[in-house]
Amino acid sequence: MHAHNWTITGAGPLADGLRAAAPYIPSDTPITIDTDGSAGPDAWRTGQALLAPGSSRYAPYYAAFEAVEELKRTVDEGATGKVYGVFGSHRLTRDTSAADLARDGLLPLVALALDIVTDPVARVWATNPSLLVERDAWFVHLRTQSEVLLTLEALACTEPSAGPELLIEVTAHDRVLRAEPMRQAVVVEPLGKPAQHFPWWEDLNERFLKLVINRRQAGLRNDSQRLRTVWEAIQASAASGQPVTL
Repeated sequence: MHAHNWTITGAGPLADGLRAAAPYIPSDTPITIDTDGSAGPDAWRTGQALLAPGSSRYAPYYAAFEAVEELKRTVDEGATGKVYGVFGSHRLTRDTSAADLARDGLLPLVALALDIVTDPVARVWATNPSLLVERDAWFVHLRTQSEVLLTLEALACTEPSAGPELLIEVTAHDRVLRAEPMRQAVVVEPLGKPAQHFPWWEDLNERFLKLVINRRQAGLRNDSQRLRTVWEAIQASAASGQPVTL
């Protein structure tokens, strides 16, 4: 579908949401966003297309959160001093299947962490244990060539009524940055009744389109092959129980 110079491939909530937002975020030049792996190598991959073979660049959907975007900007500008570590936690509801936890929980988190820390990854160690039910957790440790440690966890553990949770924390020489963009909520407190929490955050579809425009104009691009290599190493490490050196 073409709208205001946007071509967005795929079906499902992500593609539909981006198409609905496209008329409100016009682009001066044609841009293709691939959500299903069907577009050419020059498309911006996101969602389930993150690992599509032959692609050359990607943009994490959650990078569009205002708090996460500000965190990355601060790191990129060097305002934090030397970065020592990144901690990321993505928690989905308890009824999430093992396959969905890997695809919808761990993969977006890994893509986001590699978006924040662009240093090449040198060593990967991962486990996929069963805490409450089979394979309901991922614990991943990535060490980069400059000795930055990325510690990531994806868990199927939250109440279905509570929804997902995302935390990104960067520890550096001069600052510690923390973003919890999914913790925003509208709280309703009826008289004599328990308070009700309704999760709320900004429209990520419009923000994501703006993010892609800004990155294209700035010449920023993430290497999809780097993401695929790290992802394959995560799977290999979890299967063997041994670290993988890249």
